[in-house]
Amino acid sequence: MFRKLADNWRSVLLAVGLHVLIAVVLVVGVNFVSDSSSRGNHGQKIVKASVVNPDAVNTDMPAMPEPVSPASETKPEPEEEPEPDKAAEKAEQKQAQEQAAREKAQAEKAAAAKAEAAREKAEAEKQAQAEAQRKAEAERKAEAERQAKAEAQRKAKAEAERKAKEQAAREKAQAEAKRKAEAEAKAEAARKKAEAERKAKAEAERKAREEAQRKAEAEKRAREEAARKAREEAQRRAAAEQAARESAMREAMQREAAGRTNARNSQALGAYVQAIKDRVESNWLRPPGARNISCKVRVNQLPGGQITGFRLLGSCGNAAVDRSVEQAIRKSDPLPRAPSDSVFSPEIEFNFEPDQ
Repeated sequence: MFRKLADNWRSVLLAVGLHVLIAVVLVVGVNFVSDSSSRGNHGQKIVKASVVNPDAVNTDMPAMPEPVSPASETKPEPEEEPEPDKAAEKAEQKQAQEQAAREKAQAEKAAAAKAEAAREKAEAEKQAQAEAQRKAEAERKAEAERQAKAEAQRKAKAEAERKAKEQAAREKAQAEAKRKAEAEAKAEAARKKAEAERKAKAEAERKAREEAQRKAEAEKRAREEAARKAREEAQRRAAAEQAARESAMREAMQREAAGRTNARNSQALGAYVQAIKDRVESNWLRPPGARNISCKVRVNQLPGGQITGFRLLGSCGNAAVDRSVEQAIRKSDPLPRAPSDSVFSPEIEFNFEPDQ
């Protein structure tokens, strides 16, 4: 209940205000009636009024007739002046009529005020009833909205719980599927590992067998190779010994023949080198003042005696003498031919000594 009041505090304040206003109007109306009745009639007419059902009061009440002012009353036509007694009586009657008119006007005014107060009271009660109905309608709508909101919240909660259950079921199914997949993956990994270990073991055994076989074959080949090498070494040694004996015999024979040939070649070579030396010295033109000339010369040649190059292995005295010796060598091209191929040498060295 307090929650409803808190939610509709504006409506509550408006209803309380209307009830206070109605109470004030009622109090003012009662005081007004009491004041009128306490004064007595004083010769005035009393207008009776009663409170009826405010819902039955017609707010479109006809306008009350305007009170007739004594001044507005029709003045009697002037009469002939009566006698003194009659004149006094007529004056009293006239005053009584005027007093009655004033009392009637006041009564009508009081009735109009009471009717206006009753109308205002009825209007206030009608407004209060309308406000109460509006408030009740607002509370009904608020209650309907609250119930709708509660129903929506209940449905939302139920939907959320349903979705949560579905999500939990999906997650559980996914977790179960993941666990199953992981278990299958582990089993597959274990199977693959076992298969790999089996293959590795088989491969290791195969390699061990092959390695043992290879070692055995290698040892066999090594033994066979060692035996072959031993045989070949024995044959090589025997052949080497035989060749050494034959070579020793050939060398002895060659040394003997070479000795004879070298003796002959040595003599022929000496004569051949002397012929080249004589040719160069015969083509030499002595520079002025050149005495005691001596230097070593190297000459390169072809088998036909054509000179391909030469060089002085040291100075022959001075630059002029050196140039003269080089000129003599150039003039000696071609050199004398060798008496035989065994005597020919592509490089000849001799001492250039024209003064000896």
